[in-house]
Amino acid sequence: MIEIESNIVELCKKGDHKAQMKMYSVFYKRIYNTCYRILRDSFEAEDTMQESFLKAFSKLDQYVDSIPLEAWLVRIAINTSIDKLRKKELDIITLNENIAYDNIAETDDDLDWELIQNKVEQVKTAIEKLPESSRLIINLYLIEGYDHEEIAEILNIAPGTARIQYMRAKQKLVALI
Repeated sequence: MIEIESNIVELCKKGDHKAQMKMYSVFYKRIYNTCYRILRDSFEAEDTMQESFLKAFSKLDQYVDSIPLEAWLVRIAINTSIDKLRKKELDIITLNENIAYDNIAETDDDLDWELIQNKVEQVKTAIEKLPESSRLIINLYLIEGYDHEEIAEILNIAPGTARIQYMRAKQKLVALI
């Protein structure tokens, strides 16, 4: 697969439209789903997916073969989706950096995550009910698999702030469930 991806990338760099269409057809569902989870609007997700592919095609010279192509494309889609949210004046909670992380109790041990896994539809419904900032943190951490440092980089916040926002979002999610 890596060799095929490398060939497609090289052809796309040369402006080969068939190769671009091949890349699009292989990854468009994944990119659309990523955009939709963040934006929660099918029209905006479709538009953002298209915009993400255009950005990817224009920045293929920055692509590094050591990173899986899908991961690179998803990162572009996440950043493009977040930019759209920011344009809508998404108000991510900014916390005083002097707050000690130790003051907030970690509740992972208390949660029955096996129960949550058995009720996937209930979790999806609850995620949709979260405020946008909480939903964004939950999607990036639980669904997209980014760690707190990566989330902090994506959202331009401190890693401690990302952890606290995640914990609060997780608590809201559990309360909804």
